[in-house]
Amino acid sequence: MNMYQNIFMNAGQGTIAAPLAIMVTSKAKLCIIAISGRIAEWTNANSTRLGADIKAAIAAGADSCQIYVNSVGGNVFEANEIINLIEDNFESDNITVKVGALCASAGTIFPAKYHATGKPNSQFMIHKPKMGVGGNEDEIEANLKLLKNLTSQYKTMYATKFGITEDAVEALWAKGDYWMDAKAALKMGLLNAIEKEDEKIDAAMHLQLVACGAPQTYKPEGTTHKHENPKPIKMELSVLAVTLGLPADATQAVVDAKLAEVQALAATAASLKQAAEDKSAAEITGKIKALLDQAEIDKKITASVRGNYEAIGQNSFENLEAILKTVAPVRALSNQLEGGGPDVDASGNDYSKFTFADYQEKAPEAYLALMESDPKKAEALKNAHYKD
Repeated sequence: MNMYQNIFMNAGQGTIAAPLAIMVTSKAKLCIIAISGRIAEWTNANSTRLGADIKAAIAAGADSCQIYVNSVGGNVFEANEIINLIEDNFESDNITVKVGALCASAGTIFPAKYHATGKPNSQFMIHKPKMGVGGNEDEIEANLKLLKNLTSQYKTMYATKFGITEDAVEALWAKGDYWMDAKAALKMGLLNAIEKEDEKIDAAMHLQLVACGAPQTYKPEGTTHKHENPKPIKMELSVLAVTLGLPADATQAVVDAKLAEVQALAATAASLKQAAEDKSAAEITGKIKALLDQAEIDKKITASVRGNYEAIGQNSFENLEAILKTVAPVRALSNQLEGGGPDVDASGNDYSKFTFADYQEKAPEAYLALMESDPKKAEALKNAHYKD
């Protein structure tokens, strides 16, 4: 029986998506790789061409790489292959990312792995990898294991960049697509900085944003239609009077007075609405502060990652509550010792030979404890993992 598989992460699966386009240019010592559209249909020919273009940029003097991403996502394997090809030619420390209007699903692997900047109107979305698969039961079970491994890898990647636990990432995407604007992505840690200028939104990009369910779709630039001889529209006084609840024969002065009254009421209503919104925002901010203060007291989080959890709370206070309920208190390794050495806990578990991947897979709480007691060692393990 033939088996087929397709593991993907993209917004608006099944909707209209721009095809994959990759363009390589060089500017002084910088190799610029622009990736747009749905990451799919990556072939050996694509790989050979991209590799050749990168080599040409290096031959011209490029020693660092900037990746521009404007994508709904796509096939996770193909996204990984693109990264592998780039890292074959540039050191990770010499790779940066710029995000366009949209960076969703598998496309987020780029800002999650490297120093990244976005536009004020950039939008981001993460969710669990998905799989389309067929075959016999053994083949399906094997691919289910593969999917679980990929999900674990993405969860670890997001947790590392966001500075939160993997359980917190699980809670973020538990309800499906998790969207962030640029400010939320910056506060969460996915972005390192926001640029000054907005990304230009053309008609095609507008359709992509609509199709993938982005919270903000923006009006395409250059779509305003101008008329050579616009004719002003003026409502008849009698019609306006009746609309305002006045007699049809009301004078201009009476109508003007009523209009002023209505405008004043509208301004008051708008002011009251804004005051209510400000009060609600202040209450939410207060609730978030109280919740995180208690979480620090309970040793569930540390001050260094508090900002990341604040970003989650501003997006959804309910999500933050759910996440913190799943987080176990972090104990310093010094409080776990029982004569077994600095890498042995009270239960006799020996972490001395653990890699970053071992910690994330087998003992994430122990890694959090290591971050608190020996941050240099924790950082070294993480750097070694992503360098490999």
